[in-house]
Amino acid sequence: MRAALLLAGLAAAAASPGWTACQGDEAFSCQIGAKRVEVCYWKGMVTYSFGRKGKPELTLGEPLETVAFTPWPGIGSSLWETVAFQNEGYTYEIWTSVERDPEATEPRSGGVRVLQGDQTVAELNCDRGTATPMDTLYDLKDGIGQCWDMETRSWGLCN
Repeated sequence: MRAALLLAGLAAAAASPGWTACQGDEAFSCQIGAKRVEVCYWKGMVTYSFGRKGKPELTLGEPLETVAFTPWPGIGSSLWETVAFQNEGYTYEIWTSVERDPEATEPRSGGVRVLQGDQTVAELNCDRGTATPMDTLYDLKDGIGQCWDMETRSWGLCN
């Protein structure tokens, strides 16, 4: 509950009234109680929104070229991805993960982590079974000629 109140308080201070929830194509979504998390792509912008469907409390946007998307590095027991948005000293990191084991019974999970610097100030998990994959962002980055460099853990122009 405290995390939800923190997110709502931060949202009230920084909401962008010009965007509506998922204008364009959806890259990720999940349900957190009565609220919804959406990451969308439209006309070169990636947007994050949090709140009731159709009435977000917080909407942040970042150009596709510069959005902080981290793809799965190819190792580990789960496939995971994150995308982060900055706002007034806070980072809103949206994540999704699924076990690689074909016999795993847990559905894909996801959530939102709010950081102030390196400190986590709130973390909300998606309701069980509602998180969607985020791999569309990888395809979009690839489509504009960007490649992920595993050594530097950053996006750059493909050679």
